[in-house]
Amino acid sequence: MPMVELKQIKKRLGGEDVLNGVDLSVGEGDVVVILGPSGSGKTTLLRTINFLNPADSGTVTVGGLTVDSAKHHHKEVLALRRKTGMVFQNYGLFKNKTVLRNITEGLTVVRKIKKEEAEKRAYELLEKVNLADKAGAYPAELSGGQQQRVGICRALALSPEVILFDEPTSALDPELVGEVLKTMKAVALTGITMIVVTHEISFAREVADKVVYMEGGVIVEEGTPREVIDHPKDERTLRFLRSILEDSMDYMI
Repeated sequence: MPMVELKQIKKRLGGEDVLNGVDLSVGEGDVVVILGPSGSGKTTLLRTINFLNPADSGTVTVGGLTVDSAKHHHKEVLALRRKTGMVFQNYGLFKNKTVLRNITEGLTVVRKIKKEEAEKRAYELLEKVNLADKAGAYPAELSGGQQQRVGICRALALSPEVILFDEPTSALDPELVGEVLKTMKAVALTGITMIVVTHEISFAREVADKVVYMEGGVIVEEGTPREVIDHPKDERTLRFLRSILEDSMDYMI
């Protein structure tokens, strides 16, 4: 059974079809990278998985729990969200809380874990990303890369079955992208299931088990990084990759 399975996901926004019956299957422990141009529906698709932006129709299955997008109940959505963590494009940290509190808030408030246990978990995660010395700092005192690494720690703290990454490096200065990608690669090595919306082709090639290319609200093609990135079959995929990597020395078609 797949860890994540989407069936016939449809979504309209502003009177337009953003998702047109998307089917996607993600195996347990797999890293799936979703590529596509702006407006292709990739971020909307990601947000339908944890019902931050519910689809109009179709079913979402995470860790054996299936929820109907058109007929979902609050308790079902909460149960599904407990199985997922999310890392946002713009970090999504509480500006008025310290790094430590940003990570422990979900553990103490939502999971009802004791403060001492929650803080121990937070420090363990911060140690792994070399940010333990920033536990008492506020987001405004951190670089964008540091904030995003805290965001990843916050997602991991809840021990989700799946982590969703919504363009985690797009808001970063170029020199900070590497540190976040390094953290994401380390997360992938733990065996957790990851679905990543990104334009980082090198990350997709190195880490992904499956690459999905979307355009116009549909999946144009999917396969291994070698199949989709190195040998795309569809002209739309080829055109997109060339537009991103036309100046890259490590990509040739």
